[in-house]
Amino acid sequence: MDIGNLLESVKDANLFIQLGAVFLVSLVPFLEGYVAAPVGIILGFPAVPTIIAASLGNWVSIMAIVVLFDKLRQRRNAKQKDGGPSKRMETARKFFNKYGVPGVAFIGPLTFGHHIGVFISLVSGATRRYVTLWMTIGVLAWTIAAGLLATAGIDIVGRLR
Repeated sequence: MDIGNLLESVKDANLFIQLGAVFLVSLVPFLEGYVAAPVGIILGFPAVPTIIAASLGNWVSIMAIVVLFDKLRQRRNAKQKDGGPSKRMETARKFFNKYGVPGVAFIGPLTFGHHIGVFISLVSGATRRYVTLWMTIGVLAWTIAAGLLATAGIDIVGRLR
């Protein structure tokens, strides 16, 4: 079942079930709030509550990474045999060093999503508080922008008919 089918299946349900479905979809890495909100809005869910549910779901899932970071790092270190960072991690650190946490929060979703951005920021040494602040701003900005673009697109298509 894909995101469209999932949200389509609750299209005629009450508002709380619709928003719950948007919340659940936005928890998933790479779908996140900036995908869940526009799809919900396109399906006819009310824009403002949909954007809020998508933002909240995305935020909850990235905050779980912030909270569980130490356990994730210990697990990763235990699995890493050679002791050196992978090429992927080196690339991520270069990106982080160039743009910092704000850059990862705003540019990261174009390349790797907020979830990986949180991990990159924390692994690179940023504080949890700083990562939380910028990722919250990034999630809100991306989800609100995507929701507004979806709403504007629907209005434009409606006027063209």
